[in-house]
Amino acid sequence: MATADALAPCLKRWREWQLPKPIDGPPVLGPLLAQGSGHSIYEILSTPRLVGRLRHQSTRLTEEAFLQELAAWSQAAQRGLAPGIVFTDEHDQIVICERIDVIEQPVSGEALGTLCQQIHALPGVSHRLTIPADIAHYLKQLPARLADQWRVAMQTCNTEKALASLEGDIPYLCHNDLTPGNLMSSSNRLLAIDWEYAAMGSRYFDVAIACESLPDSERDTMMQQVFGDTLDDDLMTAGKQIAALVTALWQTCFSVADAPRPADWVEQTRGP
Repeated sequence: MATADALAPCLKRWREWQLPKPIDGPPVLGPLLAQGSGHSIYEILSTPRLVGRLRHQSTRLTEEAFLQELAAWSQAAQRGLAPGIVFTDEHDQIVICERIDVIEQPVSGEALGTLCQQIHALPGVSHRLTIPADIAHYLKQLPARLADQWRVAMQTCNTEKALASLEGDIPYLCHNDLTPGNLMSSSNRLLAIDWEYAAMGSRYFDVAIACESLPDSERDTMMQQVFGDTLDDDLMTAGKQIAALVTALWQTCFSVADAPRPADWVEQTRGP
């Protein structure tokens, strides 16, 4: 696992950082601010406020994942939907970016829907979300018996049909991971971080992922904010099914304590 020492060479290159106004002198590495399954975030003591994100495990399949993330992140940063990128080290997959603030209040369905709309309006990127390949990858990480249980659960819920519906939807640039930990603020504006899963894909999957953390009373508000009168109930149902599946499989691989059993996912998918 990479450690904070990997940030030292980037700090030494501070004169190369892309800032509206150069900092006055060498920055200093600050404390660890957050650590997730794939990366760690450190404070960088400088003016303006900055952070360094250090990747220690990728949960994406392709070797181009980091560059793909930067492509989407850069698009969003230009429109004020993500923190501005100051410096990148492609070899060690390190990003130094503007520091933004943690959200103290729960995000409303309207605010999250507005952010989704703004992201979907961004120019497209060259890569698409590969949900079937991601699902297959997660299943390969599991013990054979557990993987078989998930395959049976997927067959029971006719996952292939839901996947086909999403694959046939008009692709938009989507964040695909607008969960609470990836939402921040700057000057009272809602921003998204961690663009690792951003790609061209179905808005219904993107919205379904974001809706998972909202209370029931806010989910309809978010969906209406994004789709309005064009909301397709069948696509929304497919999006919810696949979003719950991908989340469950990701948890089974990377956050076992939070992962549901295959039977629980089937019960949730089928409903009352």
